[in-house]
Amino acid sequence: MATIKDIADLAGVSAATVSRVLNGDKSITVKEETRQKIYEVVEQLEYVPLIEKYSKRIKKNKTTKFLIINGFPQSLEVEDPYYLSIRYGIELECKNRKIKIEKVYKEDEKFYISPSIKADGIIAIGHFNEASISLFKTISENIIFVDSSPDDNKYDSVIVDLTRVIENILDHLIANGFKDIGYIGGRDNYNAPIVDSREQTFIQYMKNKDMLNENHVIIGSFSIDSGYKVAKEKIAVDTLPEVYVIANDSMAIGVLRALHEKGIRVPQDVSLVSINDIPTAKFSIPPLSTVKIYTKLMGSMSVRLLLEKIENKREIPITVKIPTKLIVRESVSLKK
Repeated sequence: MATIKDIADLAGVSAATVSRVLNGDKSITVKEETRQKIYEVVEQLEYVPLIEKYSKRIKKNKTTKFLIINGFPQSLEVEDPYYLSIRYGIELECKNRKIKIEKVYKEDEKFYISPSIKADGIIAIGHFNEASISLFKTISENIIFVDSSPDDNKYDSVIVDLTRVIENILDHLIANGFKDIGYIGGRDNYNAPIVDSREQTFIQYMKNKDMLNENHVIIGSFSIDSGYKVAKEKIAVDTLPEVYVIANDSMAIGVLRALHEKGIRVPQDVSLVSINDIPTAKFSIPPLSTVKIYTKLMGSMSVRLLLEKIENKREIPITVKIPTKLIVRESVSLKK
């Protein structure tokens, strides 16, 4: 397993800098490109064994070009490395299959795509409206969506069932004696502020169990800074639930820092469990209990599925649901 020192050596910074960046410390003066480099090195060290494992199975293909369209600004990849990990999986799969790629990010609510661009297929990461999808179809009819499924009767997609993820977390917590359960989630600030499926599922599940305490539902946005801010503003030591379910690891890292500053101990005073298992989750203090989403597999699978669609001229759309796994670390104090 990669260590802080391994990451520091490859990124060309000190181990202390790596530790502070991965734990969301904004007081450290580090260039944005250095932060990006640290996260990319973490992804590289995590993914190498998987690439080596499957490299012998990869067949050479004719020259192909894919356009990767990201439905968010590039800065979000540092705020929430979940998306960086998906992209990294795509890029490594394309590299090993000798597929050329070009990347586009959403900036100022628009996609700046050159009219002369040509691509055999499109991998669209994130959420998109009909107008954007219509634009993509002028470039290629071969489109696969990752992390969303706008219409499973029309388009291929690679997704995770977040509804089931939340249900599994709550099943596990209740089975282990937790009753007073809170939720910290977000709304995409780069997209329409619609209610997230994780939030919807949590509220409905807890209502069905007659266990919902709305005072313990906190909403911000999916970033370290937002997790820190909402925890600072809305969590008090005398009104703590037994455990918070947090929508993603980035928010959880920010929450951890805010709780530490408030003198609230994790997991002695409150337990935390989040979602994604980004590579930095194991380096938080304490290490995060989280649901592992195989983001790199989501990325690599999207490349394989799109390539198969093109080569076989497949017209029937396919939806691939990637499995998840709950990983219990030191941020949860189990009652049983």
